[in-house]
Amino acid sequence: MTVDEELRRRLHTLATDFPRLWRDPDTPDRERKRLAHLLLQDVTLIKREQLLIHIRFPGGATRTLELPRPRRVTVTPRSVITEVDRLLDDHSPDTIANILNARGSVSGYGKPFTGRMINRVRVKYGLKSRFERLRAKGMLTREEMAQRLGINPKQVAAWRAAGLLRGHLCTEKDEYLYEDHGPDPPRI
Repeated sequence: MTVDEELRRRLHTLATDFPRLWRDPDTPDRERKRLAHLLLQDVTLIKREQLLIHIRFPGGATRTLELPRPRRVTVTPRSVITEVDRLLDDHSPDTIANILNARGSVSGYGKPFTGRMINRVRVKYGLKSRFERLRAKGMLTREEMAQRLGINPKQVAAWRAAGLLRGHLCTEKDEYLYEDHGPDPPRI
């Protein structure tokens, strides 16, 4: 293949104007990938306390870079954290995820929420769990309610289902905490 003057000029322009072409938002990612394949033979990345990057160029030249490991930065908007904190007073994590998703809120990753993500947000930002909030209001576990009423813990769940006890869902595992009825508990 012979290289005419026009092709030589275009290759020279490409070689000298590479940064502009790379940063151009109109350059598709597939073209950036092709450009990288032209410039690099292979890259080896070794993750340690620092990133060790070995680069081999066509023609045999090599270069080694040592860089700090990038921190994964995901920022959940403060407004979402505040809303999760407020919603934990009345809802379980899965329900909160559904509420936020219905409102169009997204996580720090830009994805819809799940109950697990709500739990991670709660832990990361030091928010009290739904269980802790209900316990702080004096609510009792199923076992504590059974002991107070002198019945079997399975009966506590049946009484809740029958409307004799007021229980509040606190986890996605169908676990409830129960309002204490004080000196006048319900009786069958």
